[in-house]
Amino acid sequence: MIRFKECVSAIHGLNFTSGLHLDVTTRWNSTYIMLESTIKYRKAFEYLKATNHAYKYCLSVDEWGRAERICEFLFSFYETTNLISGTSYPTLNLYFLQVYHIQCVLMESLRSEDKLLRSMGEKMMNKFKKYWEKYSVILAFGAILDLRLKISTLELMYEEIDAETAKEKVEHVKKKLYKFFKKYDKNSLPTVEAQGPSIQSSSMAHTPESASKKRLAIIGKLMKRNHQAEVSSGKNPLDTYLEEPLLSNDYFEDLDVLELWKLYESRYPKLSIMARDLLSIPITTVASESVFSIGAHVINKYRSRMLPENVEAGEREGEDVNPQGARRDSVSTSGSDSNFIDLEVDN
Repeated sequence: MIRFKECVSAIHGLNFTSGLHLDVTTRWNSTYIMLESTIKYRKAFEYLKATNHAYKYCLSVDEWGRAERICEFLFSFYETTNLISGTSYPTLNLYFLQVYHIQCVLMESLRSEDKLLRSMGEKMMNKFKKYWEKYSVILAFGAILDLRLKISTLELMYEEIDAETAKEKVEHVKKKLYKFFKKYDKNSLPTVEAQGPSIQSSSMAHTPESASKKRLAIIGKLMKRNHQAEVSSGKNPLDTYLEEPLLSNDYFEDLDVLELWKLYESRYPKLSIMARDLLSIPITTVASESVFSIGAHVINKYRSRMLPENVEAGEREGEDVNPQGARRDSVSTSGSDSNFIDLEVDN
């Protein structure tokens, strides 16, 4: 390690301070982190090979190229996992874009000239199809309720994946969306007078306004101007919403969709409630390290099997009669038992 640090110092322009990361066999994302950190120090490894003949494990030019391709391939999965499983609790509108992006990456890997990368892509595509071959309709609604995406974005994505079935899939989603909105439209709500968003009553009044929030205020004023004409026309609010032009992602990249629908409440009272309910559905409730970790498959002497007396105890508990006289057919999963189950899943 001392010699390696000397090699890093000897190379002009190599000022990385992140250091190297070792691979953790039970966590897939450590492979990406290991490769990403190692590629930065390629010149240092090559310099070490040239100055230290005892070092025999330096990668060849072809191997460095393969490492870069695999690192680039894994980056999409690393980025998506951090986005949907991080601490920011992203809203549902991000789901469709991420799954679509992953599918495009896998489809591209199937055409790779690298046999190893192509083999990886084939195995991953088989698993992808098992879970995501049919995009969840209710989760696709989240993309439609994002004013930067809507139906037109779904059409483009479906065409990229499979042009022959794209139109059919979009019509299916639209049909389900209108049916779902009818459930909210039937519920009677008090009439809300169209008003622009009150900046003073929101949390934005106490914090410096970002450019995105200022644009939201302008949108609120436009909604107030157009609301009366829409009410008098008797048009379906969902039709009106879908016919509106998309917001530019260049100006609203950091858009808080729930905040925007809060402003839309005066214009679309029922649709805004539906949007709130849908967008608040978590994309995932499991931490990324629990999803991809294979630690549960590693058997050692401490977790190799359940002792016979524990099995018998569980069976006896399952046959216990509760105080009300009802026989329990299975072991309870409430209270401490559920906590035990949660701990097992986390571990």
